[in-house]
Amino acid sequence: TAKKVTLNDPKLIDKLKAYDKDNIPQKALKALEKYVKKPEYTPDSVGNQSKAAKSLCMWTHAMDTYSKVATEVEPKRQKVAALNKELEAANAALKEKQDALQKVIDQVA
Repeated sequence: TAKKVTLNDPKLIDKLKAYDKDNIPQKALKALEKYVKKPEYTPDSVGNQSKAAKSLCMWTHAMDTYSKVATEVEPKRQKVAALNKELEAANAALKEKQDALQKVIDQVA
């Protein structure tokens, strides 16, 4: 069965660690959400059946949570990056003006 093939895959842990969590297809997230919302699909409930399944359940919950948080945070990260660029430009202009002011002060003194 697919369950045995997946759990017997010696590279399963590596595949889960290397999974591209930043590019999970929306279709997969929608399918995942159906399971994550089920009250019987909690790590504790699943853990009563199998320790390995409990770990996979925890991983799927983590991927679901990560995708929701990343979706909310990404626009904020982009805004921070844009504002940091503006800040750098403003600081460069300020430094230029301060240097010019210092030259004037040095000439007056």
